[in-house]
Amino acid sequence: MIDKRSVSDLIKYVDERNSDGKITDFYGINIQKEFMPTLASTDSIDPKKYKIVRNNRFVFSGMQTGRDKCIRIGLYKGNAIVVSPAYQTFEIKNENEVLPEYFFMQFLSDEMDRYGWFISDSSIRANLDIDRFGEISIELPDLTIQQKYVDIYMAIRRVQKINSKIKQICPVLVRSAIKEAEK
Repeated sequence: MIDKRSVSDLIKYVDERNSDGKITDFYGINIQKEFMPTLASTDSIDPKKYKIVRNNRFVFSGMQTGRDKCIRIGLYKGNAIVVSPAYQTFEIKNENEVLPEYFFMQFLSDEMDRYGWFISDSSIRANLDIDRFGEISIELPDLTIQQKYVDIYMAIRRVQKINSKIKQICPVLVRSAIKEAEK
């Protein structure tokens, strides 16, 4: 039997601020659920107000979920960065219960994005309130099964990256082959 748990049962919110201002890598998350350097000017902002995102920490923004038809969430991997104080940052409470990568994968489907849009408020921007986000249920198979899902997903992502690189160099290879054949 597969256990079903709410998001709020699985996560703990973290509000770690960049109080010493040492971290100056400003990031945000896009609708592809990827971290990206901020597009906003950071010249006049106070980095001490920004939230620190460490390895295996999540960032969530419920703003404009309905407009974008996307639950904007990201799982960060890497050295510490900072994000806007408007974002919610959290971690998995117990990694012996749910793997961070498996948790994140639950938010990658179009179905989950449509559900997030459905449960968003009825404001003009259709925001997904953090409490409503916490009510979302996730199926939790055994950790070994979760790890197998993660391994398969990571293998697929590697193949996608390789295919993307092949597509980029393919025209160059074809041109070279044509030039070589013309000699």
